[in-house]
Amino acid sequence: MVQSIGICMILAVTTLTGAYFCLREKYRLQDLRELERAMVMMESQIRFLSVPLSEVLENISYQTKGQVGMLMQETAKAMAERTGETAEQIWETVWMRHISHTYLSVDDYQSILRFGKTLGYLDQEQQKNSTELFLTELRQKCRQIERRLEKNGRLYYSMGFLGGLMLVIVLL
Repeated sequence: MVQSIGICMILAVTTLTGAYFCLREKYRLQDLRELERAMVMMESQIRFLSVPLSEVLENISYQTKGQVGMLMQETAKAMAERTGETAEQIWETVWMRHISHTYLSVDDYQSILRFGKTLGYLDQEQQKNSTELFLTELRQKCRQIERRLEKNGRLYYSMGFLGGLMLVIVLL
């Protein structure tokens, strides 16, 4: 009886571990898509409106969901306070403070921080080009994750279950 419960628990935990790896990639893709959506809005507002960056980020924050929207709102608020920090410093501070609250990878954060270095320094045309470059990078990452999920999505679940099955056999 106790042995059966132990076997079931091992199989459940290892299967859920496989599901975790699959879902982590799905949530990362979701965060990247929301960031991409925010950057498209930023690009269009930079192109067609002549408003301060803090207002652009605030407008974007109302239209985006999840952590990305919250990060945009916090960045806009910090920029509006005019504490003497540059847009780059504010962007980096806000994103670094919330690293653990998203599913983004270290590589994603490096790209985001690299984009943040261009904020506030460039003229309208250069900022638009910088945003387009960042958008291209985001879209490429999204395609890579989609391909990886197509290829490995079921594999994560299966490997979790089979790893648990192997562990049960070894323990018996």
